[in-house]
Amino acid sequence: MVFDTDIWKVVLAAVVYFAVGWLWYSPVLFAKPWMRALGKHPTEVSMEVSSMVTTFVAILVLVLAEAYVLSLAVVVGSLNGAYLGAILALGFVTMTALINSVFQGHNRNLFLIDQGYHVVGIILAGAILAM
Repeated sequence: MVFDTDIWKVVLAAVVYFAVGWLWYSPVLFAKPWMRALGKHPTEVSMEVSSMVTTFVAILVLVLAEAYVLSLAVVVGSLNGAYLGAILALGFVTMTALINSVFQGHNRNLFLIDQGYHVVGIILAGAILAM
C-alpha cells in the first residue's frame, strides 16, 4: 500500500497516463498541430528511450503525489477521484504552466495541446486511484 492506495492502482494509473500521452501526441490526435506549434519537423523531436523513461518516472512521481492527496482527502469512487484530479490539474499544473508560458513567448496552441494532455492524464489517474 502507498498512502492507503494499492500500489497496483498507482502503477496502472501511471501506465494509463503514459499511454494517453502516446495517443495524444500520435498522428491519430495532435501530432501535426503539436509539431506546427513547436515549429519543428518530426525528425527534430527526440523520441529516445531516455526521454521516455524520464517521462514515465515523472508521471509515476506525479501519480504518487496525487495518490497521497486523494488519501488525505479520503476520496472514494472514480467520479470523485476524477473530480479532485480535475481540480489538481486545472488549479496547480495548468496554472503553473500558464505562468511560465506567458513569460516564454506564449504559444496558445502548444499550451492547449500540452496542458490538455496533462489534464486528461491527471483526471484518469484520479479516477483509477479512487476506485
